[in-house]
Amino acid sequence: MATTLPTNPNPQTVNQLLQKISDPDPDFRFMALNDLFTIFSIAKNDFLHHDFNTASRTVDNIVKALDDTNGEVQNQAIKCLGPLVRKIPLPLVVPMMEKLVSMRLKLSVDHSVPAMAMRTTVEALPRPIPGVATPKDVAEAYTSISRVLLPRFLGKLAPGGRAVPGILYEPEVASDTVDVVIEIVRCFGPMLHPAEVEGLHNAVVSVLEQDKGNSVVKKRAVVAVSMLAHYLTDDLLSAFIRRAVGVFSHPQVSVMTRRLYITILGSMARSIPYRFGRHLPELAHFVLKPLSDDELQAQVEEISEGGEAALEFSEVREAALVTLEAFLSACPIQMRPYTDISLEACLRYLKFDPNYAVNEDDDMDIEEDDEELEEDDEFEADGGFDDDDDASWKVRRCAAKALYTIISTRGSGDLLDSGVLYSKVAPALVKRFDEREENVRLEVLSALALLVRKTGEGIIPEFSIDNAQSDYLNQLPPSRKRRRQSSGGGASSFAITIAASDLSGTGLTSPTLEKIPAAGPRADLAGLTPVIVKSATKLLKGKLIPTKQATINLLDDMVSVQRGGLGPYFEQITIPVIDAIKPSSASSTSASLSVGGGSASATASTLRIAALRLTSNIVKNHSSAVLEPYLSRIVAGVVAVVHDRFFKISAEAIQTAEEVVKAITPPRSRLTGQKFKGELQKLYDVIVSRTIANDADVEVRQKAIHALGTLLARTAGSEGAGLLSDEKRKAALGYLLDRLRNETTRLASARAVDTIAALSTAGVQFDPQWIRQVTVELAAQLRKSNRALRGSSIMALKHLILSPATRGTLDDETIQVIGTSINAVIANNDAQLLGPGLLVLAHLVLEKPAVVVTPQLIRSLCGLLQSTVAGSVLDSLLVLMTNVGQNGQGEAMMTGLLQDVGVSGEPSVVGRVIGTLLVANGSSAGVTMDNFVEEIRANGSDQIRASLALAVLGEAGLRLGSKFPLPPTLFLEQFTNEYDKVSLSAAAALGRAGAGNVSVYVPAILQAMQKKGSTQYLLLQSIKEVLQQAAHFSIDISQFSAAIWDQILAAAGAEDNKAVCAECVGRLAIIDPKTYVPKLESLLRNKSLVLRAIAVQALRYTLPDENEAFDAVLKGILVDMLKTILEDPEMEIRRHAMSTLNSASHNKPELILGHLSQLMPYVMNETVIKPELIHEVQMGPFKHIIDDGLEVRKAAYETLYALMETAFSRISTIDLYDRIVAGLSDENDIRALCNFMVSKLVYIDPDETSRRLDSIAVAFRMTLSQKLKDTAVKQEIEKQEEGNKAVLRVTLLLGEKLKSALNSGGRAKSGAASGSNQVWTVYWEWVNKDFSTQIKNLHEETKETGPA
Repeated sequence: MATTLPTNPNPQTVNQLLQKISDPDPDFRFMALNDLFTIFSIAKNDFLHHDFNTASRTVDNIVKALDDTNGEVQNQAIKCLGPLVRKIPLPLVVPMMEKLVSMRLKLSVDHSVPAMAMRTTVEALPRPIPGVATPKDVAEAYTSISRVLLPRFLGKLAPGGRAVPGILYEPEVASDTVDVVIEIVRCFGPMLHPAEVEGLHNAVVSVLEQDKGNSVVKKRAVVAVSMLAHYLTDDLLSAFIRRAVGVFSHPQVSVMTRRLYITILGSMARSIPYRFGRHLPELAHFVLKPLSDDELQAQVEEISEGGEAALEFSEVREAALVTLEAFLSACPIQMRPYTDISLEACLRYLKFDPNYAVNEDDDMDIEEDDEELEEDDEFEADGGFDDDDDASWKVRRCAAKALYTIISTRGSGDLLDSGVLYSKVAPALVKRFDEREENVRLEVLSALALLVRKTGEGIIPEFSIDNAQSDYLNQLPPSRKRRRQSSGGGASSFAITIAASDLSGTGLTSPTLEKIPAAGPRADLAGLTPVIVKSATKLLKGKLIPTKQATINLLDDMVSVQRGGLGPYFEQITIPVIDAIKPSSASSTSASLSVGGGSASATASTLRIAALRLTSNIVKNHSSAVLEPYLSRIVAGVVAVVHDRFFKISAEAIQTAEEVVKAITPPRSRLTGQKFKGELQKLYDVIVSRTIANDADVEVRQKAIHALGTLLARTAGSEGAGLLSDEKRKAALGYLLDRLRNETTRLASARAVDTIAALSTAGVQFDPQWIRQVTVELAAQLRKSNRALRGSSIMALKHLILSPATRGTLDDETIQVIGTSINAVIANNDAQLLGPGLLVLAHLVLEKPAVVVTPQLIRSLCGLLQSTVAGSVLDSLLVLMTNVGQNGQGEAMMTGLLQDVGVSGEPSVVGRVIGTLLVANGSSAGVTMDNFVEEIRANGSDQIRASLALAVLGEAGLRLGSKFPLPPTLFLEQFTNEYDKVSLSAAAALGRAGAGNVSVYVPAILQAMQKKGSTQYLLLQSIKEVLQQAAHFSIDISQFSAAIWDQILAAAGAEDNKAVCAECVGRLAIIDPKTYVPKLESLLRNKSLVLRAIAVQALRYTLPDENEAFDAVLKGILVDMLKTILEDPEMEIRRHAMSTLNSASHNKPELILGHLSQLMPYVMNETVIKPELIHEVQMGPFKHIIDDGLEVRKAAYETLYALMETAFSRISTIDLYDRIVAGLSDENDIRALCNFMVSKLVYIDPDETSRRLDSIAVAFRMTLSQKLKDTAVKQEIEKQEEGNKAVLRVTLLLGEKLKSALNSGGRAKSGAASGSNQVWTVYWEWVNKDFSTQIKNLHEETKETGPA
């Protein structure tokens, strides 16, 4: 029956379809309802509002269709109710609800239909939005709920005063009825009257207390209780708590009632953690009592006397452990007094197995116990008996989950550091490796793996020992310590840049076993490793895939945390791990086992991937000497799966093969490389086959290319050249060239070439034709739009040109192509490529200066100098100028700089470039220093020209040193009382020239400083420049340092001088730490506020610098210095102190991490809003609220953010999140910082983040609900829009990354419990409705920029 529906339906269309609803043919009835559903979905909201009769008839017919003999017709009628409610006049909703409530089915056998219809109706009604005024339609919808549904559920008084009980008080309540209550609370909870909330709460509890009723009904009732808890007043909540205490205290309380109330408490703890936490002291005892040793011993005695293990006993323990886990995760601070009892309870029931065996000797040494297990073959790790009546495994599983939660919430900076987790929990978990039930065993392994990962938090460096070469070579990651205005320049700078040591010193040496700390978590893990490995090996020999995968992941975590540590146990683990890699080990015989193993993610393929990843980490983190006996076996196992049909296995195998290549080639394996030449050939063959295979997956080919680059690079040096024949090397290089020309593999090939070139030496010669073709191809990529490709290509080109293996192989044509490409880069001012590109030109100038230095290059460089040039780009430019001048091309370049740039660029930068070229070119530059001296004297009124001339002379003085002929008076004469451009340029030039000729210039500067006056600031700038260059070029200024120190402190009183004085003090401390660090420490305690402030800023200034002598002196006193300034009574000093601690955490974490517990209280305290610092200020007719503590608080949050990145494992996550949640409601800048922190914690600690979702939602809603005044200016509007966008971005991230925690029963996620995170759920729906456009735009941005 095909029906054509109008695009704009009217009541007449509905009337025609209503007649067909009563048709005898069920197909006609179904299609009529389907058409009605379509009409209600596309029609205007008010199309039935003016035809009351049609609307009423529609309601009657659809309600009648609910009692249909055909189930599909009934389902379609229920489906129609949602859109129908939105189209009919609201006065008809009440009669429709009354019909549904009083409906008695006559034809249908499915009695859940009325409840499902009511639930659909409630869900479709307009609902309230928290924080927004209630609209009229929402108020009317709530009124209909309150008048019709609630009396039906709770009961009412009939005419004559007779009480009619509600359906929630009937002897048998259906689960669908409870679902309607849940929907009412979810949609209209904020509007429910306290009496209604109390009535619903009591009614649902009565459902739970009924002796009859199935488990489904009671589970849904628990959800309803947890959702109602949000709307219980404090008095009602306290009343219920008293009721629960009374029930628990009753001597005759039944087992079922006890279990029920324990379950309710756990659900409420998850639902309202902060309000519920206040009552924990009253309730914790009643949850922990069922887990006590007394009750367990009583049960054991009953079993020993011939009784059976009671199912009810296990159910109560299971409920208590689930609730205990909820308490620990939702209310961790309130549960701290119960830590020991909770641990004892969990450990007690972790081994609870009355139907199998009772270990009478719990205190037996763990090694002996494990030996017995090895000898005892009563059951295998791959099985165990199946007892349908045995529910004790659920208790053990819940105990393991509770231990997981304790490790998760109380690990970092708490029980982990105190040693409790390793002394009590870890041995018990290892003992349970022999657990006969798969689900429990997986939880045990998961908990121990989490403990291992917690041990490694904040310890594993970002760049590991044998880091991927692409990260090192292609990007050349900068040091975490920044340089201070690196002066670069000169031949010495160039030598440093292209030194052979810089090309080959990759740090890819053989890993050495780190020294185990004497005490602490890592020492505890090292002590437990033998037992873990012994027990894990037994599990690896089993057949169950989930167990084997979890065990392999545990070993992988141990290797990562200890950076090795499994060397002594290779004999035990190598064979099982290699067997797990092979395809024959798991696929056919155990595929069915993976389904029922309790881990849906564990399959034969994921097991093999995990085994390959473990093998890769083992090879990467253990020395080649330790690996040597097992390398042949490892290579055979890896080679066997490189060609696997599943691309993820093949890609992982290639990555593992690359790590093996590193292990058997120099520099890691200098002496034994020839021994494994055969294995290297096998690896070469499989890597090449995957590289050239066009049918292989793109990811596989890219990883194969990367691995091939590593293999060629490791055999391109003098030590490894004999490991690979010239024919194979030439063939492989040809393959790379082919892949470099292929668009899909171009990026990987460029990185591979980069790796080869960077590690090559003069001992291996590449084919000149290949070099020329590759350089031309790389140069062509510099114009591509792909940023990553451009960056990798320029780095590859740089290393290729600078490599000694390619010296003299480039012809004029190739150099012209390279020059043209880099010339375009310069013209486009591409900051990413400029630094390396200029260094390439600098090197090429040494070989073919006339070919490189063209008029086009000169024009491009002149254009570049008219823009902003600084940092590494300026250093590279100075290197280029040095080489241009020294190779006879300086005159043309000088002419271009003076004519085309001149005063058009920044004088200080252009002056350094011209000065460098002037010195390098000597007498053939076309100009002399005298010309610039005349320029200074002739252009007194032209400040820019004078500034440029001064900058040129200052750079020349630095580079010429004692040969510089000009006296300091030339620069001093340019000082004026006003800090104009000429004066500042003269000060900088005086300092740079002074660094070149200390004995002449520094006394003159100090003598001028003694005269005081307004030029003191300029002289301090000169001193600063001298100290900076002295540190950079290791110039001895010791004979003048004491006088400089005295003059700096004497000049510190002037406001303008403070910042530069602080910088000078810090620089002196770096240059001579033994002398001036103690003086700096004493300044921190000086009575003068000015000197203390300067000392704090000086300390902060020193921290980013790399200086071993300075670090050695600072190591013993830095923490005391930080404590001194953090305790300072002056707020401004404390603000600077926070910034100093922030800098220390970034630049010298190793000096403060061990003492962070002494410093964290100061930081946490400063994040708290202090009411005494907030006051009101009258400004004209307006009043403003001023918070004097805001800047200090902001600095404290910035410090927290820094510490979270560098020392997360040393911070209590609970305390940290408390301050973050508080900051989400603070000022705009602090909110922005806290948004960043939440974004990081989503990845770092998703468990705690999911537990905090409700409080985060409250803060986010407050931010998004703020309304600006009508008089708000544009800046305020933009500021609010940016703040809202940041909140929505974090909201989207939380919703995406914690999806499993919110929607499914994931591992240890608080969101897994039904009814929890309700506040977040409501907020999420509100955001997606009211901010749908912004959310959509953010989705689009995420797609464009990649995942968050």
